[in-house]
Amino acid sequence: MAFPFLLLTIAASAVAQTSRELRVLSEQGSGKLPLVQALRVIGLHLKGGFVSFGVDLSGETEPEVDVNMPDTDLVEALHRVVSQIPGYTSEFISEHVVEVYPAKERADPDDPLNLPVHEFSVHGVTATAILSSPPGYIPELAGYLASRQRPEGGDSAQAECGHFASILGSDALGVSVSLSGRTVRQILDAVAEADASLPASPSPPSFRLYPVGWVHRRRIDPKLGVVHVWSAVSFAPHDWRVYAPK
Repeated sequence: MAFPFLLLTIAASAVAQTSRELRVLSEQGSGKLPLVQALRVIGLHLKGGFVSFGVDLSGETEPEVDVNMPDTDLVEALHRVVSQIPGYTSEFISEHVVEVYPAKERADPDDPLNLPVHEFSVHGVTATAILSSPPGYIPELAGYLASRQRPEGGDSAQAECGHFASILGSDALGVSVSLSGRTVRQILDAVAEADASLPASPSPPSFRLYPVGWVHRRRIDPKLGVVHVWSAVSFAPHDWRVYAPK
């Protein structure tokens, strides 16, 4: 009777844990790091699964945090990091997505992340492309930003938003997401979750990129005022494929 029990135990050990249960291996000697880099360190040291972070940065200066910590779980690791930044908090959004953000921005109805979007739909688009340039896929967001920044003699639709261009082959595996009545923030989280849920090894010629989360920054331009900068960032450990769908 011991043999079937042994098989059951082995099978159970291969199942990914919930994000709250993930372990973070001890990290020492890194000193203080910018918040996004610190979260990448935590993500790279996760065991048992992976997460993608959605990070909203307030102000022009990215806060720095100390990531030295003993072996712990993801909940405690995030608490250690976020508690170093006044006004910031973290929230587990879904199975693979965790947000880190300043509470005052979350409550600001004029913040573009809180903009309500009537409809959002993409099919087979890489999460990297969407998360690095969300105004290109959310017309309400593009219009919202353009209405607040109209530089003289320039193209306001291009000038109002900074982003990292995505240069990817057409065979990169993309996400398909259809939503209604959500905010920009919720759309970005949904895209990140859909990306994390893609199969690790799709059928050729498609190939799988690293799962990515999103980062939203603000910078001050002398002519434009507040400029919103978006980027897609991977926080996954090197063995993430073990825990991704097959």
